[in-house]
Amino acid sequence: MSSTTVNRKSTAIFALLLVLGAVVSCRMVESLTGGEKAGTVSTLWPDVPTFPGATKADLAIPLGMRLILRAAMQGKINFIAFTTSKSAQDVKDFYSADLMKSSGWTPNEKGCVGDTEDQKNEGAVCFFQRQDGEKKEGLAIIVAEDQKTKQIDIFYARLDLTEPSPAPTKR
Repeated sequence: MSSTTVNRKSTAIFALLLVLGAVVSCRMVESLTGGEKAGTVSTLWPDVPTFPGATKADLAIPLGMRLILRAAMQGKINFIAFTTSKSAQDVKDFYSADLMKSSGWTPNEKGCVGDTEDQKNEGAVCFFQRQDGEKKEGLAIIVAEDQKTKQIDIFYARLDLTEPSPAPTKR
């Protein structure tokens, strides 16, 4: 065999091993993060109003965002997704400060913020908080238009914001 043939074979084997390693590491990351459905719940929480006419969707938060969220929240996050044929503006308007206050949530000072202020909104994000005794929670409602289907996706993410109790000091 010539050295060129050996170099091509070793390069091909190296490339194959590199691709295999990437696939395996992606699978490993998925398993370490609990898979793409990690942290999901099967129904919207009873203290979060359901957008009228929205249907539960089997959408996954993209891997990169899921890794960031799970690392930042140390696994104290749950989410669920819905879709609707209504507009992003309709969803944004529905989650008013008054509605959310009546459900026990305190809205962010700006309430729901659209992706644009001077034209038609194609998305929005809404932040709310609540505290029940020592337990503190956050709720993010992310609204985005699916460019392929033109449906509106609504992601609900519930975060446990309770501060851990300080460890007792030893004397």
